[in-house]
Amino acid sequence: MSYLKNPKITRKQGKKTKHQKELDSLPVINRFNENVISNEKDVKEFEDEIYNEEIKATIRKIYEPNLRNLLKGCYQCGSCSSVCQLSKVQKYTPSKIIYQILVGLEDNILKSGILWDCTTCNTCLQNCPELISFAELVRNARYKMRKLYNQTPQDFFAHEGIFLTISEIMSKEGIQPTKNLEWIPEGCEITDKGKILYFMGCIPFFNFEFRDLTPIAAGSLKLIHSIEKEPIVILKDEICCGHDLYWGHGKLETFIRLARKNFELFKNAGVSNIITSCAECYRTLKFDYPKIFDDFDEKFKISHLIEYIYENWKQNKIKFKRPNGNNGLIRFSYHDPCRLSRFLPRENKILDNLREIFEHLKQYGYEFNEMEHNKEDSLCCGVSCWMNCNESSKALRYKRLLEAKSAGNMLVSSCPKCLIHLSCAQSDFNDVSTIEIIDFAEFLINSIDFL
Repeated sequence: MSYLKNPKITRKQGKKTKHQKELDSLPVINRFNENVISNEKDVKEFEDEIYNEEIKATIRKIYEPNLRNLLKGCYQCGSCSSVCQLSKVQKYTPSKIIYQILVGLEDNILKSGILWDCTTCNTCLQNCPELISFAELVRNARYKMRKLYNQTPQDFFAHEGIFLTISEIMSKEGIQPTKNLEWIPEGCEITDKGKILYFMGCIPFFNFEFRDLTPIAAGSLKLIHSIEKEPIVILKDEICCGHDLYWGHGKLETFIRLARKNFELFKNAGVSNIITSCAECYRTLKFDYPKIFDDFDEKFKISHLIEYIYENWKQNKIKFKRPNGNNGLIRFSYHDPCRLSRFLPRENKILDNLREIFEHLKQYGYEFNEMEHNKEDSLCCGVSCWMNCNESSKALRYKRLLEAKSAGNMLVSSCPKCLIHLSCAQSDFNDVSTIEIIDFAEFLINSIDFL
């Protein structure tokens, strides 16, 4: 499948990044040697260096020092390379990277820095017959690249790394950010203690550099409050969930500190249900925090706003309607974020439930059209974890917007960063600049009757 149609952003065929050139210079071994243990001595010394008594147990829950252990079962079919979204816009070959690690050249891969290029979109996992997660490989490797080789990939940070810095500051002991709550909609009662928490994530910090994203939080809170008809917990000192540090930047200790602070905030507030409208916060709270805290699932139910709306619809607590003052046909499509489409267990039905809602909306003047790539096959916005905002990611975004334009006048999503990155691309390409890009909460707020 082709991801590029506009010659303005097409890379020359075969053009290689600095990291790919370094990778191509590595020696080739023509057979597997099952007795090879990749840099076994370095791994042991590395563990002794980084593991102190305070964080040892927690780090080992989320980190695998020997990358070969993450690749067991790979028989080099090459599926990962054939579907890799990044490979459509620059030279990138995951199967070659995996091969080098399997034959004992893990050190060379780490030194080359090639794994900083990956978008961690997880498309490869969806097509791997052995269900090997290249994104998990990259996540573990980035931590090791920082610790073992002292790599600090400043060249890959988007926006000068400001959002990474904000997250790191929030992880420090004694730091308690106070969020502005002027965005709270009129009539919505909030509290600092209760059973239901709306976790808004880092939206307030994004507002300093991008368009105003507070309508996402305002719409979400208004939906939840209108259904529950009771005060909803909003924490003024809520902090980042740590997603970007965990998946993108190899800063696992910082991620753990953020998780511990959030865990204490949740407990002190007495909450049992946590609702978020962010795809990344949802993935992190629901699936990554339980790896750190053994009783997290017992204490807290994590729901994305999509799940929350779907459950209440099925329980006849809400019904849908035509938006006030709109008598025309509303043609729209939906952009599936990577963290909702390829980072959830296969038994998770959030994508199917969402489309059931969209199908129901047809009777109220909506026309939902799928883009060419949808659900698990959805295209990535290209800038995961504020990394690699470059020509390659711009090419991915442009292709996505072309698909959206073919599907309708409006593009809905459930990831604030996807909204930011796709909207940013519109300023570069006039032919896709007229598409309205909005969040799921903004999309639904005027189409629901509360019973």
